[in-house]
Amino acid sequence: MYLRRDLTIVALVTLGVGAFAVYVELNEAMFAVTRRWEALQLDELPMTLLALTLCLTWFAWRRFRDARTQLRRRQAAEAQLETLLLENRRLAQQYQQLQESERKFLAHELHDELGQYLNAIKIDAVAIQQRAADDASPLFRASSAIIEHTDHVHAVVRDLIGKLRPIGLDELGLKAALEHFLDHWQRRLPHLHFDILLKGDLDDIGELYALALYRLLQEGLTNVSKHARAECIEVRLLRSKGTAHPGDEVVFSLVDDGCGTDLSESKVGLGLIGMRERVEMLGGEFHVTTEPERGFSVFARIPIIHLPSGATS
Repeated sequence: MYLRRDLTIVALVTLGVGAFAVYVELNEAMFAVTRRWEALQLDELPMTLLALTLCLTWFAWRRFRDARTQLRRRQAAEAQLETLLLENRRLAQQYQQLQESERKFLAHELHDELGQYLNAIKIDAVAIQQRAADDASPLFRASSAIIEHTDHVHAVVRDLIGKLRPIGLDELGLKAALEHFLDHWQRRLPHLHFDILLKGDLDDIGELYALALYRLLQEGLTNVSKHARAECIEVRLLRSKGTAHPGDEVVFSLVDDGCGTDLSESKVGLGLIGMRERVEMLGGEFHVTTEPERGFSVFARIPIIHLPSGATS
């Protein structure tokens, strides 16, 4: 398109200059002006200019051909890079799925095997305690210690299961799991005011998306509890019709009023890096905004890609 337009402009300019030269008899006028300078051979100047024009035309054509070759190579490299990025994203998704599958397996094993044996140990200890002669007997004290230790290990196992696999995610869905998780954190941090909004259908977005959003909130609240020294935190998770992406999208934001930080001076932690990788792995965008004494904001937008039936999200 541009080549045809440029050739048309060159042709029109050439014809126009030719018509103008014929109209004003340019050659005769130049001959009359340069006749007095015959000793300098100025009448041969048109041939010199013609040679210069041809050389410049050849030079411009060579540069144009080289630029076109470089452009094609760049386009091929960009296409190859895009393919590699898509392949890398696919492998990252597979790795994430395998990791979550292993966590799910370990959580079930801890619950079904270790949890059941802890309950059996506690039941036996309670039975021994009930058969003790009195509260001061060594048997009563030993059984009471076993019950106390069993309760402690059971609590540790329960917390570990919650870290490995979100509680209620498989049975109740993402929204209920997030509500349970946020309720736990509200009781854990009573001094912190929570402003929570969960909106839209969050229970059918697929396991991979649900786990990514849950881990985002988990890591974000962990960072707040460790570093923010905040008094108020705002949590938003909205699913709506996308504007930047076709189809559905989910928008996550977590904002606190804590001490903030200067990202240009402080080292980015592994938590933020992991959050960014989770979002970008799903084709989303991730932003962090913070300034000293002005809080910390985390924003993520993830497009929901509906896979064909039988595919795993």
